[in-house]
Amino acid sequence: MRIPVRNVYHLLLYAWDHLAYGEEEIAAEAGFTRLQDLFAHVLATVVGRLLVRGLDRAYLGASETVAGVKGKLDVATTVKRSLLLSARTQCEFDELTYDVLHNRIIKATLRLLLELQLTDSVAGPIHRLYTKMDAVGDAQLRVRDFQRVQIHRNNRLYDFALRICQLIHENVMIEPGSGRVTFRDFRAEGRVMARLFEDFVFNFLAREQQRFRVSRPHIRWHDAQGTEVDMQRLPIMRTDVVLEAPDRCIILDTKYYAEALKGQYEQKKVDSSHLYQIFAYIENHAASAQEWPPHEGILLYPVTEIPFSFRYRLNGRPIAVQSINLDQPWQAVHEDLLAIVA
Repeated sequence: MRIPVRNVYHLLLYAWDHLAYGEEEIAAEAGFTRLQDLFAHVLATVVGRLLVRGLDRAYLGASETVAGVKGKLDVATTVKRSLLLSARTQCEFDELTYDVLHNRIIKATLRLLLELQLTDSVAGPIHRLYTKMDAVGDAQLRVRDFQRVQIHRNNRLYDFALRICQLIHENVMIEPGSGRVTFRDFRAEGRVMARLFEDFVFNFLAREQQRFRVSRPHIRWHDAQGTEVDMQRLPIMRTDVVLEAPDRCIILDTKYYAEALKGQYEQKKVDSSHLYQIFAYIENHAASAQEWPPHEGILLYPVTEIPFSFRYRLNGRPIAVQSINLDQPWQAVHEDLLAIVA
C-alpha cells in the first residue's frame, strides 16, 4: 500500500491534533515525493517562523570565573584556586540563554538532516537555519530528550516543531559499514501506520463532524462472572472510535493491512477475527447501554487500489465493512470519511 507523501502529512496533522497556526498549508504546493524532503521542508518552515518570532530563552544555572563578583560567590573554589590573587572569583549565577533543551533538539535535527541526501530546494534552507542557531549548543540527540521538554503556554509554538523533530529522529538510519545516513519510509511499517491511521480517524471525526460525541471507551464484558484471578485474565475491549448521538451509536474499528480481504481472487472474504471483534464490541456495549440508542458497527480499512463496501445485519445489528481510498486528493478523502458516518 502506497499513500501519497502529502496525504501522510495530513494524516499526521490530524493524528497529532495539530491543525493550528497554519501547519496544514505548509505542504500545500510543495509537491515532494519523498518523506525526508517533505518533513525537512516542514521543519524549515516552522523553525523559520520561530526565528522570526524569537527563539525561546530561559535562565540556566552557570558557574564561571569572573572579574569581581557576579551572583553567588563560590568561596571554596575561589580559595582553592587562589583566584583572589588575580582579583577574580568563582561565582554561580543564573544566565538568560538560548541554549535550552528544545532549541538544542531543533538544532541537532537540522544537523541530522544535513547528512541526508535532500533535494537542493530543501537542503539550502536547512543549512541557513542551522547557521542562524549559533547561540544554541551542538548536542548529541538522545531519545529521552524529547520526554524531558516541558511545553507550556509560553512556548506552545514549539510543540509541532518538536513532533517533526522526533519523527525525523525515529526514522533516520545509519547503514552499517558505510555509515550512510538514510530515511526510513515508514509507510511500509504496518504497526506504525496502523496507530497513525487509528489516531487520524479518531481526531478527524472529533474535529470535522458535529452530530456525534467521539470517545474511546473500554467496553466491559456484559454479565461476566468468575473469580478475581479469572476476571483479570479477560482481555480488554479497547475501542478505536465510538460515535454517540441520542438516536444512534456507531462503534468503528480501524484496520490497517496491505490486504484487507482474505483468500484468493473472487473468493476473498472479510477477515473473520475482525468481524468477531466488532460484533463483540457492539453486543457488549449495547447491553451496558440497555440497547438504546440502536448500535451498529463499522470496520474501516485504507485501500489504494480496489475499493469495497459490504453491509450486513448480524443478529439484527447493522455492520459495514468499508474501505477508504487514501490515494486520492485530500479533499476527496475528507468527504469520503465524513460520508461513511453520515
